[in-house]
Amino acid sequence: MHIKTSTFIRSKFAKKLPEIIEIDTEFAYILGLWKADRCSTAKGIVGLRSKDEILLEAFRNFIKKVGLEVKERIVRGYGVTKEVYCCSMPLRRIFEYVSANRLSLLKKGVIPAYIAGLIDGDGTIVNEKGKKIIKIFYGKRDKKDAETDRKLLEKINIKATLTILKSRNLIVLTIRELSLISKLIFPFLMLKRKRVKIWPSETNDV
Repeated sequence: MHIKTSTFIRSKFAKKLPEIIEIDTEFAYILGLWKADRCSTAKGIVGLRSKDEILLEAFRNFIKKVGLEVKERIVRGYGVTKEVYCCSMPLRRIFEYVSANRLSLLKKGVIPAYIAGLIDGDGTIVNEKGKKIIKIFYGKRDKKDAETDRKLLEKINIKATLTILKSRNLIVLTIRELSLISKLIFPFLMLKRKRVKIWPSETNDV
């Protein structure tokens, strides 16, 4: 599956993208990261905010791959984080289009990479009653997003449940089928501190 970028370019002054962008596992993972930890809703900005250099580097490499200029800045709030981003309205339109239509556009082979991006960006692995489970968090206004991701998991035969935490204004997507997670999604996870919670034999994060 691929995207013809010319469909999303509406100005001759827009920074040029490759004619085709493949919706492969790399694109799907980056899309998942962006949905979980995008840095800005400003017009034409496509970026990631994170404290994890390995995730920032993945995003940085993707921006370079599509021929755009990488921009970076430090953000100070409750802690110090970094943003890696580019200015491209066409790429922003592509991300938003694929995101809005991901249930039909993301094929089974790339869905695990997309889910891995969500987990690396906004997920956690916890022990519950002696069993490891994965939780992905969404804002209270993102119920449709959470339901779409639950349906994506169904497409690769992984069942998940949605829980609304009214006290924290959160929606939680919970995945309990660790054997399928280990087989399908684990290979795409980049954060070792999350990988090691699934497979303790993994080395600790550095």
